[in-house]
Amino acid sequence: MPNRVLVYAEAVDVAAEGAVWYARRIAGGPFTALHVPGKSTDTGIHARWFDLTGGEPRLDVLPAGSDATKAVLEAIARLRHDGEIVTVVLPEQFSKRSLMAAAQRAQFRLKLRLLVEPDVVVADVPAVTSERRPEGRVPEHLAVRVVAGQLDDATKRGVAYARSLGIDDLRAVHFGERSWEESELGIPVDDEPQDGKLGDAMLAYARRLTEDPTVSVNVVLPERIDTTLHRLRGRRALAIKRCLLFEPHVILSSVPHRN
Repeated sequence: MPNRVLVYAEAVDVAAEGAVWYARRIAGGPFTALHVPGKSTDTGIHARWFDLTGGEPRLDVLPAGSDATKAVLEAIARLRHDGEIVTVVLPEQFSKRSLMAAAQRAQFRLKLRLLVEPDVVVADVPAVTSERRPEGRVPEHLAVRVVAGQLDDATKRGVAYARSLGIDDLRAVHFGERSWEESELGIPVDDEPQDGKLGDAMLAYARRLTEDPTVSVNVVLPERIDTTLHRLRGRRALAIKRCLLFEPHVILSSVPHRN
């Protein structure tokens, strides 16, 4: 069954090129693409999108001044059927590695809003470059790795989502001493040492995979949501996000679980 996938593109750039490649790999069929014009929107975005995609899918460009968050939520509602998960792919291009600058972007606020939306997974596709146009280079192979800390409902939900993507190269990764059996999770587990910070261990692991320039890795990150406070819980997820946000050929998929 095709996955429900929405690409929200602010521009047609290197990050969008990677996002389209990723969406095609996981959708199993057509996906939806949306753009809300901003102050710096390229007036030729329709033509550039066609050059990038060949016209499939069509880029839905809303009127200038539309509320981007509302538009994305409405698009999600149109895609969602019978509790199916919708993956929102967000290409994010940066000119430099700056957490402060990233936190000030409208897309950061959009991501926070989507993480508390039921049955939505946010897939962040970053690129750090000064290039304003697609480069004509995309990976050839997609690996999926689920970050499996404790064996709980959040981790199991992350595994279930990862399986639904239909990617053959699927494994979990656990850092430090493991107190549960691989058979309990249902997919192969890579056991990695954690001698220092979790984020550093995750970054080293991801870089071993992406040192092959033909490989991109989708890191599936189970996130625990406190439904009483409508906010994320756990420093592990935040540590991993900080380290991977600007990493080339790394996609970060946040899979929320509500306690």
